[in-house]
Amino acid sequence: MSLPFRSLPVLTGKSAERFLREVERVNRLPRRVRPVDYYDYIDRLLEKSKKFVREHEGLGFRLD
Repeated sequence: MSLPFRSLPVLTGKSAERFLREVERVNRLPRRVRPVDYYDYIDRLLEKSKKFVREHEGLGFRLD
């Protein structure tokens, strides 16, 4: 079985210039570094939310 080749869009003219200006602008923004325990923090928040939903299912909250 073969998969069809999808061509990539090509930007030209004003669209290309606008795209490049936006890339340059974004690259000049300061980079933010996530704390070491960033994903652990998110996991704790998710677990806390799930616990709340389990405790309040009678009020119409559901885990889907």
